[in-house]
Amino acid sequence: MTIYRHGTEDPRFPQPQSPTPTQCQLTPQLFDFEYGDCNRKMAELARARRACSRCPLAADCLLWALVNKDLTPVGIIAGTTPRQRTQLRDRLAARLGPDWIDVLAHQNRADRPGTGMQERAA
Repeated sequence: MTIYRHGTEDPRFPQPQSPTPTQCQLTPQLFDFEYGDCNRKMAELARARRACSRCPLAADCLLWALVNKDLTPVGIIAGTTPRQRTQLRDRLAARLGPDWIDVLAHQNRADRPGTGMQERAA
């Protein structure tokens, strides 16, 4: 298992970037949620989720948020609440084992062009 300092981004999963500002960059207050806020702010939660559902970076943002737990304890990220991300991490650990992040990093590296992984498999 690879260990990174608390609060440090895992370099194998950089934060997704967009050439144009995303909704979360334009209106960050819309995505500002903490545990317990969901019951109070259902309409705002639905707006944030809709904005994420239209974003081309949503899948990459979700992966980044799942891997970088210490950097994402609050907020709506890729349409998920902190509690939902905890549940997803638990499911990944149950399916892939306690080193699930390393497994995903290996899969991600193998899927990227130019890593040489495809050529060796051929």
